[in-house]
Amino acid sequence: MSGELDCLFTPHRVAVVGAGTKPTNLGHMVVRNLLNGNFDGVVYPINPKHESIGGVPAFPSVGQTPEAPDLAVLCVPAVGVLDVVKQCAEAGVKGIICMAAGFREVGPEGRAMEDQVVAICRANGMRLLGPNCLGLQVPGRRLNATFAAHMPVPGNIALVSQSGALTAAIIEWAIGKGIGFSKLVTLGNAADVELAAVLDYLADDKDTHSAVVYAESISDAQAFTAAAKRFTARKPLVIYKAGRFAASAKAAVSHTGAMAGADEVYNAAFQRVGATRVLRISDLYHTIELLSADRIAHQPTLAVVTNAGGPGVMSVDALSERGGRLAEISPATLDALNEVLPTAWSHANPIDVLGDAPAARYEAAINAAVTEEDADAVLVILTPQAMTNIIGSADAVIAAAHTTDKPVLAVWMGGGAENEKAIRKLTSAGIPTFEFPENAVDAFVNGTVSQRHADQAAAPVAAQTDDLTPDRERAAALIASVPETGLLPETESKELFDAYGIPVALPRLATSADQAAALADEMGYPVVAKIASPDITHKTDVGGVVVGPKNAEQVRAAFERIVANARAAKPQARIDGVVIEQMVGAGNAELILGSTRDPSFGQTIMVAAGGTSAEILKDSALQLAPVDAALAREMVESLRIWPLIKGYRGAEGADVDALVKVITRFSTLVAEHPEITETEMNPLTVSPSGAIALDARAVIDLDALADPPARYSHLGILPE
Repeated sequence: MSGELDCLFTPHRVAVVGAGTKPTNLGHMVVRNLLNGNFDGVVYPINPKHESIGGVPAFPSVGQTPEAPDLAVLCVPAVGVLDVVKQCAEAGVKGIICMAAGFREVGPEGRAMEDQVVAICRANGMRLLGPNCLGLQVPGRRLNATFAAHMPVPGNIALVSQSGALTAAIIEWAIGKGIGFSKLVTLGNAADVELAAVLDYLADDKDTHSAVVYAESISDAQAFTAAAKRFTARKPLVIYKAGRFAASAKAAVSHTGAMAGADEVYNAAFQRVGATRVLRISDLYHTIELLSADRIAHQPTLAVVTNAGGPGVMSVDALSERGGRLAEISPATLDALNEVLPTAWSHANPIDVLGDAPAARYEAAINAAVTEEDADAVLVILTPQAMTNIIGSADAVIAAAHTTDKPVLAVWMGGGAENEKAIRKLTSAGIPTFEFPENAVDAFVNGTVSQRHADQAAAPVAAQTDDLTPDRERAAALIASVPETGLLPETESKELFDAYGIPVALPRLATSADQAAALADEMGYPVVAKIASPDITHKTDVGGVVVGPKNAEQVRAAFERIVANARAAKPQARIDGVVIEQMVGAGNAELILGSTRDPSFGQTIMVAAGGTSAEILKDSALQLAPVDAALAREMVESLRIWPLIKGYRGAEGADVDALVKVITRFSTLVAEHPEITETEMNPLTVSPSGAIALDARAVIDLDALADPPARYSHLGILPE
């Protein structure tokens, strides 16, 4: 399938529709870029009113070129695009880049026109990039099919962006830095060619060793996760996702829904596919610079060579904050450093070569540092002092870098013409060079994380993780019994979990105080009493829970108090009675296990610390459904309350295997039932004897119940 994009990336004949004679004309710019870039194919300017454009013969239409173009770049206004696309279909064009704005981004009329364009393209086997995009560049083929002013040199990084303006800025920055790219692709509206298709293509592209993505949204989650996993199994992938704090319009019913914000879901998705996410645009730039050197460490272990103590400490702080570590200097390396450095050197990592260090001292120290087996990379810091040979020190870094395959990074602090000259020498030699230590460390750690993901391809995910055969018929019947509110009552919710082998404290409904006392006598004390109402979700908020009655008299009093509290707090609520269930003793911890439906990535699974402060503390772990046992265990161990779960200060640890089994069975339930939009067990008590859900709720999509969607269509990542 990825070969379908050859028409965009490897065209031989390119038609530019709407090419005018004025230098400010969009089509004229594209023709000029193709010609000035020495494109190694044929350029056909299309203009019915002119014989030539920029000295190149022009043709009245796409259908009148000597040979059918492989690629047509449309530089006409939106109102004219549809007719040109039809002409391209008739002429046998295979790829289209549409630069015009005025489609879905302007409203329903524009969306309808965009849909028509896509329909024609798909009916005729054409691939469409855009509309509303800058185009694409393939420096290695000298293909500049954009209206950007310049094109970087060939390199090994691919840039895929949903912002043409940002791409243009990165191009100019990269040219100044001497950074090259294999491909630069702007998606625009991504009406046909989406991020997933480009990643799938780049996974097989021998010229692309890594990719950097700027994304504002992801529309086809399943296609993205499949393509991204395929890419990261071979190469590092770094993503900047904009719009982190967009407010959700959906009011959450459960704690899970309130805690699983859109940005947390994107984090989970990127982690699941093995992509590294950066949170600042400066990090994106710095990571590009690191990747451009095509030397990435596999572990975040760093040796630092510096002529100033302060910046060395800054790098250590930044490294510790990001989870990296300083390399341990071995006795052999210490001996080598002692031979080339003054006696006052730091005798530790960071390796402080002192403020008066000449270039030769720098080079000797770097040469020793790169031989240290524990160091995966070397960071060289220079602060310009009166005696510093700035240019010579840059030459020393370059010379030392040539002796190793390890990444060598530079931080050249200060300013002035000499400093700028040194930085140009470093970047020209492929040494990633940064202004501050923190920038270098962030880029270094981002690179190592992305490389580790490429080293360890994402593990297969299984929806079924044990020998249990769920009672699917019983579960389907319970879901079908949901009232018109869409909220499955507590008892039915617990029975739903029970059908999938999840231990639950099954309640029994009492409609009178005497019946409640009789049920409690039958169960055994102590018990828990809770309001039963389809209109009350958070029972504790209305005084609808009494924990620990120890005899019949206390149960009767609890019944009356709960009903009175509920009626006072929610006068319009329907009250079915009070449920009685046996009280489960306190375990190692109370958890929340829930699921919620994300608009982009579908069903998600959350494990979180429970209790009344759950939404404040937000000690949680989120994953896309389904999760297997390994992912479930990873989620639990990532919680801050993990020490309590495994046993703290001599306390017996909880049965983590039982907890993991509950999570995977819960995951199977939500993966197999697209009718479930939100569900939760809270609290889920974990103890040495196992895990048991004490309360439960499930929200059912009535439309999905009436018209069942395709299997797994509600998931952002398919089970394997």
